[in-house]
Amino acid sequence: MEKIIGITKARNNIKEIIDNIMDNNEKFIITRDTNPEAAIISYRDYLNFKEIMRQLQEFKKDKALKNAQKQFREWLSDNGLGSDKIPEKEIEKMVRDLNINNENNWRLNSRIYSNL
Repeated sequence: MEKIIGITKARNNIKEIIDNIMDNNEKFIITRDTNPEAAIISYRDYLNFKEIMRQLQEFKKDKALKNAQKQFREWLSDNGLGSDKIPEKEIEKMVRDLNINNENNWRLNSRIYSNL
């Protein structure tokens, strides 16, 4: 269970908070004017959280890739090209290449727009 403390109390008691986190695996929610603003957790919990988020992103990416492959096969079929004429590995490569190009374009565009 998290302990909720105000920012002033957190600032004045940071050593004790860190000790409680390390000794008792406690978690703290820091509030400012009764609004939750931040959390303090152990470094180990932080690393676990980062790994879970990485796995979730990978899962979402794999799911999106499978969906894109399915849609591409349907498009081939709808246009009389038949996905049976293109090996599954080739379809996967084509979709991955399209996905990479789209991600690179998005990154490039976001950099351009952020500089405006």
